[in-house]
Amino acid sequence: MEKMIYLTSDTYFGRFTSAKDRSIDPEKYNQELIDKWNSIVKPSDIVWHLGGFSWDMLTAEYVIPKLNGIINIIMAPTDECQKDVFHIHGIPTYKGYFELIGHNVVLSHYPMVNWPGKDEGTMLIHGCNKEYKAELHKELRFNVNCDLWSLGPVSLKTLKEVNELIHDER
Repeated sequence: MEKMIYLTSDTYFGRFTSAKDRSIDPEKYNQELIDKWNSIVKPSDIVWHLGGFSWDMLTAEYVIPKLNGIINIIMAPTDECQKDVFHIHGIPTYKGYFELIGHNVVLSHYPMVNWPGKDEGTMLIHGCNKEYKAELHKELRFNVNCDLWSLGPVSLKTLKEVNELIHDER
């Protein structure tokens, strides 16, 4: 069976103001996000978390072992304090952007105006504020902030299918 690639960002496990903003009981917040993640991601799938993983080190330590998938993190500034926890759990971390070789994709926490391969059809997938939405008819950029994807990871396959549908309409 083929490993799927999933992407998400800005989950902010343990941030109870995020629970309130998402209309989730703060006492059930982490478990609801974990359940949503694990209902989508299988243990052997690859997950790219594009920053804003959790609010603190203790929450990261609690949550990581409960999540399915082989996790990679593109660091946001809020993730810096958790870097040691990620490394203890064998999670690779990256700063800036990462080119997903073989997929024609660039990953970043932040939306970028220009990215490697933009003019050749390379897709930018980013996290950050959910207000950064792309006009897909104009540029090939997706925001995978979990608030925009029903609080769960979205597959790279789905993003590519959406892109094909939009560009077939032209």
